[in-house]
Amino acid sequence: MSNQVYSTGRRKESIAKVWVSNGTGNITINKKNIEDYFQR
Repeated sequence: MSNQVYSTGRRKESIAKVWVSNGTGNITINKKNIEDYFQR
């Protein structure tokens, strides 16, 4: 049994996919740390 949840969001022609699972609390986006992905 997996402790992973999957969801998809759509707006106009864009699609966002997310997998959430138990872990360390680190957020990774496209294999980058969240601070490196969103630099603002």
